[in-house]
Amino acid sequence: MKVKDKLSLQFTFMFAVLLLVVLTGIYLFVEHNRVQSFFNKLDSRAITAAQFYLAEDNLSKENFKKVLDKFPQSLPQESIRVYSDKFQPRFIPENKIKWDTSILKQVEKQRVLHLTRGDMQVAGLYYADNSGNFIIMVSAVDEQGFYMMHEVGLIIAFFSLFSLVVTFFLGRIFAMMALSPIVKITNNLKLTRASSLHLRLPFNEKKHDEIDILSLTINQLLEHLEQSFESQKRFISNASHELRTPITAILGEAEITLMKSRKPEAYQQTLKEIISNVDHLNYILNGLMDMVQASMGNNDFQDIRMDELLWEIIDELTSRDPEINIKVNYNLPADESKITLQGSRRLVFIAISNVLKNAIKFSDGKEVICDIGCTNKGICLTITDKGIGINETDMEKIFQPFFRSENAIVYPGAGIGLSLTKNIIQLHNGTINIKSEINKATEFSLFFPTYSGH
Repeated sequence: MKVKDKLSLQFTFMFAVLLLVVLTGIYLFVEHNRVQSFFNKLDSRAITAAQFYLAEDNLSKENFKKVLDKFPQSLPQESIRVYSDKFQPRFIPENKIKWDTSILKQVEKQRVLHLTRGDMQVAGLYYADNSGNFIIMVSAVDEQGFYMMHEVGLIIAFFSLFSLVVTFFLGRIFAMMALSPIVKITNNLKLTRASSLHLRLPFNEKKHDEIDILSLTINQLLEHLEQSFESQKRFISNASHELRTPITAILGEAEITLMKSRKPEAYQQTLKEIISNVDHLNYILNGLMDMVQASMGNNDFQDIRMDELLWEIIDELTSRDPEINIKVNYNLPADESKITLQGSRRLVFIAISNVLKNAIKFSDGKEVICDIGCTNKGICLTITDKGIGINETDMEKIFQPFFRSENAIVYPGAGIGLSLTKNIIQLHNGTINIKSEINKATEFSLFFPTYSGH
């Protein structure tokens, strides 16, 4: 079922419930007035009957003549009974209609009694006269009132049915009008393909409603998708180039070596070149695998003492090259929970290690300073080197995969480390910032928020 049909049915159902409540209330109100009005007629009829049978000597001739004129004007299926205060019938025989003594006692007690028996309404009146006390019982059927209520019921039923039909079609029209902007958005999105992600949905820039907010949100999504596709294209292009280079070098070395017989020393040199290229290729592949793992996220999060992890990283780096000059400044509180991070130990190790390796590599043996501290919000790690620096124009590109600054090309590397580091830090809801001056210093600030949970 389409949304416009659902909205039409829901609107019709809501209106039907409201209409049912209102019309039922009106019907019950009219029925209540009918009953009360007929009881008033019965009360008046009971007084007239009492005056006719009992009060001739108490009324003037003119007033009694009025009573005589009123008395023949009976109600439909009318029955009048007169009883003494001893509950004995007077003036009119009971015949088929008899009233129980219990009902007569209620009239005597309440003075006026109204009750209903089936379609018949009954009024009882306790009448005091100079000749004694009497009970007047008058019953009749409100045929005209029932006919009127029947007509009212038919009118209500017809009006309700007609109103629901009209409401349904009006609901469809309003639903189509309300959904027309969404239909336009859908039609525009049908034109969007991978090759046309630059297309955007129109929206009102001056006055935003829910549809404009939806269009703006979709535009932002399309912008992210476009950027993602462009990054993917660049990544594939750069990855293909980076992988092709060592493979081409390996094939070239092997083919040239096999073209003629050579001395053992030449073969050894060729194998060394091949091993070097294979190591570079393996480095790139490992970096790509780490990037994939960081992008997919991880569920093996655990508590990580950041000071201990930093010490492990520095210990591993210095064990490979004892001449590395790293100075660590600890500014940590005694509370271990403030320096404990929930995350993937392996990925955080890789992220910090990549930044330290770059600082060491581009410092050319100069001292690298590492400051670790924490705030109420998280753990701060600042790594400062006195190396070649980064051009201001390259600041935004430095985290793109395989991107390398012009002044860094002479150093070994593939341009994967910082991109991988940023992905890992984002996975842990952290941030990374850079400050740099050419040929003076570069400062990397890593922030990891500390929190409990998953």
